[in-house]
Amino acid sequence: MTSFPHAMKRAVAALACLAGLAAWPAAGAQTAPSPLASFTRTINAAISGHNREHLTGVTPHACAAACLDDARKTWCVSFDFYKNAQQCDLSDKRAADVGGLKTDYAGNPYDHYSLVPGPGVPNPITGPYGRRHVLVIGMDGLRGDALFCAGCATTPALSALAGSGAFHGNVLAGGSQATLSGPGWGTLFTGFWADQHGVTSNDIALPLRKPHLFDRIKSAYPTATVAVVGDWANITGNLKPAGADFVVANAAKNSQQATDTVKGWLSWTNPPTAIFYYLHNVDIHAASYEPLNANYQSKIAGEDAQIQQVLDALAARPTYAEEEWLIVVVSDHGGTGSGHGGQSAGERDAALVLTNRYRNPSKPAYCQGDLTGAPMPQTDALTPHVLDFLGLPNDTAGTKHPACGRR
Repeated sequence: MTSFPHAMKRAVAALACLAGLAAWPAAGAQTAPSPLASFTRTINAAISGHNREHLTGVTPHACAAACLDDARKTWCVSFDFYKNAQQCDLSDKRAADVGGLKTDYAGNPYDHYSLVPGPGVPNPITGPYGRRHVLVIGMDGLRGDALFCAGCATTPALSALAGSGAFHGNVLAGGSQATLSGPGWGTLFTGFWADQHGVTSNDIALPLRKPHLFDRIKSAYPTATVAVVGDWANITGNLKPAGADFVVANAAKNSQQATDTVKGWLSWTNPPTAIFYYLHNVDIHAASYEPLNANYQSKIAGEDAQIQQVLDALAARPTYAEEEWLIVVVSDHGGTGSGHGGQSAGERDAALVLTNRYRNPSKPAYCQGDLTGAPMPQTDALTPHVLDFLGLPNDTAGTKHPACGRR
């Protein structure tokens, strides 16, 4: 942290998360925010190329001030800081402009700082219960039958979400497509099966041929901002919204970095209209996908703890009571033994949790109860419900559950 003269009698830390933001008031003076308060920080990451100006002998504070000064503010929107060399590269590009951040530099020499557009862009989607936002939590490899069952993982965060809303433990992935992540996330993001959306495997070169849910939001509300964070290259690459405003690639399997990114977004006066928050560890580390397997349970519980951090940050927003957030937890596929891709019941079994009432009980429930009685095709799980919640038309292959909906 930058040192200040002795006359500065106290320091107040602010937003001790991804953004690394701070403000220092002098005694008897009005608080003057640090230049860093205008940036979010992604550790161990950088934009590859697109450097417009190189500075040496500087701190992150000085780089932020340089980016914001009159000579550069018309073009500077981000910078990469060389942690061991006290240097930075100023850029006129954001991560979303270049397909995401590079996170595999040897030795992790960089941190990336992205300029927040003022206090964020006001969400244009309003309703009778406040501005409507969407937080989609993607848990890769989570079986629906691994939640809320006797002997299963203890998941206080997910249990609280389901308890205030609805749960479906038998969302059917696969069938006409492989139970792989590319097809599964493509179906969730578009409301179509892979033969229509085009992502039939995990090949990152396969583009979505149907509109991404978040692009549908931006088409209806051009000033809405949408954000994506994840460690899998497909999530920040071919499966991301074409019009994404914020794209952060956290380090592989580092859920805390993804969590800190979302907490940073939620700290803004005007957070993104829609956020996709991707958690990978339930899938990538699983020695077994069986609900009673201790290792599988530990990964589910670990990601649940990450989700709790985000929920705490969300509920702590000063304006949270005047907002309406639809929180949706979805998974792309299940698994059997130590793998997935086939059509066994365990591989096809995915999960859905959704609520608009988390620590906000004054809101009429969008959906409530255990919906598991009848299987739900994966096309129905995410896109139709979000479109309905936001009052947007649904021309996808999926339909919302009849027990859910705006009233």
